[in-house]
Amino acid sequence: MKNLFQITSTVLLFWLTIPFPANAAEPEVIERGKQMYMTLTCFACHGQEGRGMVRKRDRKDKKTGKFKYRKGDPMPGFEAYPKLAGQNAKYLLAQMNDIFEGRRKNGLTAAMFGIKLMIDNTAKEGDLEAISEYLAQIK
Repeated sequence: MKNLFQITSTVLLFWLTIPFPANAAEPEVIERGKQMYMTLTCFACHGQEGRGMVRKRDRKDKKTGKFKYRKGDPMPGFEAYPKLAGQNAKYLLAQMNDIFEGRRKNGLTAAMFGIKLMIDNTAKEGDLEAISEYLAQIK
């Protein structure tokens, strides 16, 4: 009996240490999030797939041969807009809600108020959640 208890306890403890993946969003939710990300023009400041507004290729000065900029460098004027891809979905949703409800303000949040009217007229219940799930699954 003592051995059975030890074996059961060991198996239970081992089972409790196994990491389980976070709940993944349904594919339909991700697709809806992608559609809304494009519809609401989020990409205009945060880049395609939320990866930031970055240069697509290197550019050299023809005369000097030195790089003017490199692939991945931020586009001028967009350096402060955050990359959203791969962030935690709950964090992204909380940030969007804080901005839209006026709890978070800075020079960049004003741009989000510009799309608030579009969100009010276009978005349905759960669309901000879908956008956050879409961005969170991008690696």
